[in-house]
Amino acid sequence: MKYPGQSGIAAILAAGVMAVSQPALAKEFNANIFFPDQHPLGKYGYVEWAKTVDKMSNGELKANVFTGTVLLPPRSGMSGVRDGITQVGYHAGTYTPAELPISNALQEMGLNYSDPLVMIAAASDFNMTNPEALEQWKKAGVIYGGGYSTPPYNLMCNAPMKTVEDLKGKRLRTAGAAMSRWVESIGAVPVNVPSSEMYQGIEKGILDCAVNVASDLKSRSLWDVSKHTTMAPLGIYYSGPMWAYNQDFWKELKPAERKIFFDANAKAMADLYVGYNASVDAALTEAASHGVSVYQPSEDMKNSIQSFADTNLVEVYKTGKEKYGLEDPEALLGQFDKTVKKWEKLFENIDRKDSAAIEAIIKANLYDKLDPNTYGVN
Repeated sequence: MKYPGQSGIAAILAAGVMAVSQPALAKEFNANIFFPDQHPLGKYGYVEWAKTVDKMSNGELKANVFTGTVLLPPRSGMSGVRDGITQVGYHAGTYTPAELPISNALQEMGLNYSDPLVMIAAASDFNMTNPEALEQWKKAGVIYGGGYSTPPYNLMCNAPMKTVEDLKGKRLRTAGAAMSRWVESIGAVPVNVPSSEMYQGIEKGILDCAVNVASDLKSRSLWDVSKHTTMAPLGIYYSGPMWAYNQDFWKELKPAERKIFFDANAKAMADLYVGYNASVDAALTEAASHGVSVYQPSEDMKNSIQSFADTNLVEVYKTGKEKYGLEDPEALLGQFDKTVKKWEKLFENIDRKDSAAIEAIIKANLYDKLDPNTYGVN
């Protein structure tokens, strides 16, 4: 079964190869993420994930993986899935706040949570089981198949930025409304551009700093243009789906095939957590050899971030109601926090480097509890 999005010649050639080497009933589909294939989200969420799907399905589910912006620009990740340009796709919720008010309201607490393992599971759990969240995805025209979380964000800059005073007047690439408000609170300027544009922004002087995971020094070669990294704890990002599925594609799958995606997603989430942390360690270890200086933030910067996070937590319900139109933000965000606490307990004694053990917990406590006969179909 073929789906749109490839050139006619390529499709004919691929079909000829498949006729010889693949099962007759293999389903070939497009899968898109705007991160490069060496980035942890691209590598573990799509490149390695596609291999897992292939293996688990005995070659009957074949993903044509598009990384970078070859197929879709970052802001079009979800609409591309909805419109069938790709059948599976990553999307950062911050790009479409009007369509994803719940996702963006949850991300408002990104500076208040700090454990990416807990958040990758909690965000997935909430979005796949909460009725209001499920209705959001239905209205957006996609099936939510699982989430992700980044490690903590830091500052990668063109000059030393150790204190709040250093950042005043500087232009910082941010992700999420809460982070942007912190930037404004210290007298800096938030710039909302996709992470794929950080390198060019710093290189051309449009940005002074990129606020993102330090692994991007290596995976996106930011160490070529950002020679100063400050390990300021600027929250984690978990808004939007790692895998959004086209509704028609999902409904045409057999229940057994949906179960394969559930199992492959559980494995990819575990591999992503372990691999992402390892990539941060590797980038920081190699940073000096690329001329990058790594600093710890000053006390005033740490205090500024903590003070903002404390105030933000008090105001998040008001923000949810006034900015995102949530009818009962206390109930919705309270349920999300309850879900976070559930996963904190589940991961309490886990070996954080054992991806198989992490996968087993995610599978048993999330995906095995979903019915592949009905999830996303009704």
